[in-house]
Amino acid sequence: MRKRVVTSLVLLPALIFAYLGGVWLQVSLAAVSLVGMMEIYRAMSGRSEPIHYIGCAFAAVYYLILPFIGGTPYFFIFITVFVITVSVYMILSRSGVNMANCAAALYGFFYVAFLTSFIYLVRMYPAPDGSQGPGVFFVWQIFISSFGCDTCSYLIGVNFGRHKLIPALSPQKTVEGAVGGVVGATLLAFVYGLIVSRYARIGDINIVLDFTVIGVVGAVFSIFGDLAASAVKRFGKIKDFGEIFPGHGGVMDRFDGVVFTAPVVYMLMTAMLWRG
Repeated sequence: MRKRVVTSLVLLPALIFAYLGGVWLQVSLAAVSLVGMMEIYRAMSGRSEPIHYIGCAFAAVYYLILPFIGGTPYFFIFITVFVITVSVYMILSRSGVNMANCAAALYGFFYVAFLTSFIYLVRMYPAPDGSQGPGVFFVWQIFISSFGCDTCSYLIGVNFGRHKLIPALSPQKTVEGAVGGVVGATLLAFVYGLIVSRYARIGDINIVLDFTVIGVVGAVFSIFGDLAASAVKRFGKIKDFGEIFPGHGGVMDRFDGVVFTAPVVYMLMTAMLWRG
């Protein structure tokens, strides 16, 4: 637990980039994604393959042009070029590249880089008048839902966990821990909503209610993200994705819930703002 607390404190300065947005957030998310992708590639293929670096190259380019292609037809052009490039490499390569490695290259990009990029899309969500958008408030919901659920789930699970959640994927996770994680994240989101509602107005939405809803849904999907990462680790027969964060493991051990929560928060935020 001490290692987990220390790691959480080390990560706090990095979260400042989520507030700053812009190029700082771009660079930090690109770095996290590239490391996370290599962890996924090693877990799925057992080693690094040349085609994996193609996936990383496209991820780097994706983050470079993200401010310009988000929500535009150019995004689909970019993805099409990526898929075709991987396929052509498989055809032309004489180094034994197979369909499994190609699938891993694509999966690593979409699972890590693409889903993580929703943190940027949430933070930089534009206001109707072109001023600083509501994303500056919503972006913290990603981390409150994911990290809050993870921490509360760990504390409740260790002390009160009795019934295994899905032992085939994650023997340590319990039903009690999952419920405690969702409840804890929801309470944190509710408190955060109260604080924001005192100092800001976001369209015509009910900040406290809507932020609480995001807390519930975001926490649930954070658990699914955790379990999805566990499935990848089971496939690769590894305990952790890496050793970057003491007490947590690799990047994807720490951000496994975030990659599912970020797009969910984006979709909920869009629906709430449209409704409001």
